[in-house]
Amino acid sequence: MDIQKKFLHDRVVLGLVTLISMLTVIGISLVLIRFDASRNPTTTVAYRSNITGAQYQSGKPIDIYSLALFMLLSAVVAIALSNQVYVVRRYLAVFILAAQVFLIVMAIIVSNALISLQ
Repeated sequence: MDIQKKFLHDRVVLGLVTLISMLTVIGISLVLIRFDASRNPTTTVAYRSNITGAQYQSGKPIDIYSLALFMLLSAVVAIALSNQVYVVRRYLAVFILAAQVFLIVMAIIVSNALISLQ
C-alpha cells in the first residue's frame, strides 16, 4: 500500500497519468463521434504502398472501433505496468508512461487519418 501512495504522489507520474487519461478520453471520443458506419458498409482500414492495384484496403467498421478499444486497453496496461515497475525503478516507470503518451498520440493521428478517408 505504501508503494501505491508513493506512485500516485510522484508529480511526474501523476502528470503523465493525467495526460494519458485525457488523451485516451479525447481519442476514444473522436473515434466514436467522427466515425459514421452508416455512410458505407466497408471503410478504409489500411494503406499498403507495396501492393500494386488497390493500395487502400477496406474492412469492416469494427476495425475502426477497435482503435478506440486499443487506446483504452493500452492505457490501462501501461498504468498498471508502471505501477508495478515503480518499486524497482522510478525512471523505468516514467519511461513506460511517456511511451504510452506517444503511443496514444500516434493512435489518434492514425484513426483520424483513416476516418478522414471515409
